[in-house]
Amino acid sequence: MTTRFDKQKEDNDSIVQGYESSNGTTDYVIPSCGLEDLDYAVFNLFNSQIPLFYEIQGEQKRVPVIFATGERFAILRRNKPLTDRSGALILPLISITRTGLEQVPQKGVANNQMFPEVMVRRIHDKNTEWRQLNNFEGFQHIAHSNIERKTSFNLGTQLEKNIYETIEIPPVRYFGATYQVTIWSSFTQQMNDIITAIMSAYTINPGQQFRIESKKGYWFPAFIDSSFSQDASYNDFTNEERFVKCSITLNTTGYILAPDVFNGKLSLKSIVSAPNISFDIMSGYEDLAPQAKGIASNDPDARILDHLQNEKDGNISQQVGLPAFASLSSLQEADKNNAFIAGSENSEVYEVVGERSTDASRLKKIIIRDAKGELVNIKASISSNGETLYDQKYAEKIFNISNSNK
Repeated sequence: MTTRFDKQKEDNDSIVQGYESSNGTTDYVIPSCGLEDLDYAVFNLFNSQIPLFYEIQGEQKRVPVIFATGERFAILRRNKPLTDRSGALILPLISITRTGLEQVPQKGVANNQMFPEVMVRRIHDKNTEWRQLNNFEGFQHIAHSNIERKTSFNLGTQLEKNIYETIEIPPVRYFGATYQVTIWSSFTQQMNDIITAIMSAYTINPGQQFRIESKKGYWFPAFIDSSFSQDASYNDFTNEERFVKCSITLNTTGYILAPDVFNGKLSLKSIVSAPNISFDIMSGYEDLAPQAKGIASNDPDARILDHLQNEKDGNISQQVGLPAFASLSSLQEADKNNAFIAGSENSEVYEVVGERSTDASRLKKIIIRDAKGELVNIKASISSNGETLYDQKYAEKIFNISNSNK
């Protein structure tokens, strides 16, 4: 690879450049940003954003602003103001000249110059066909479609089971630029009014900072140097037309974003997500155990199913920031990984808070029906060979069962 544009495919041993597998999009456009946008933002700052006006013969006019290039730049370098066709000085006047570029600016940069930037993530155009084919809403009269067991038809926004499109751009490239702003005027009072307006327009006063914006909507930070350089032609007392001059140094930070380079690669990259990825292995059903930790929860929502609970059901444990109802609901599903219960890892429960589980104490809770037909809880111990032993105090209840007609 010689340049970023020579990158043809991705591999695991190189830095992501942002142009790999660049297929672009047809309906999404992002305006490019570069040097011209920064030049326009600096020009627009003095031409329209800062109120720079002067008064002549009772009429208020705006101070003209020019971006000095070519011949105008050569004239201004000789420290002479511009003149009209008749040779008269065009005053007052503000001229802007870009004097330097810096690839490593000192202010206003970020640390995201290595990897591509994600601009937008949206639902793909083919998502409607995909949803109709799979019939996620469960409509009964759609031909050539599947009907799922669980339907999700509602009037709300469907955020699941969609085809998504992610649009990326190459990494942002920051640069710095220095501009020399020269103010020309015929009178000192005009110069004072212009400088006062500039110094009063700072976005952040202690830092002499502006927030300049281009016509495409991109904005950049701009910083004015603390000292102004002043000069005047009447110091030598010549017969030439007099003028007052003030030079200001403006430092800005710009960035190159999605550049439109001739014969280069497209700056936008579209990535379409896979609609459905499955790693299922049809080898049998396995009930995953819940996460056992903490003590039993005292939340009333954790006791909703107590009347249906048996020996193997876990009591919901206390969790910070997690509703007990969420763990209880997950405990009823096939995958219990999201359920948090109190007890041992094999889901044996506590009889009471602080008591050891029946598995640890070798005691088992048995539910029997007495002579009246009512369910009664009794305890039994489990021997080493698996035999169930009942305490003699339950003999009457067990005897009533044996003589019961039920």
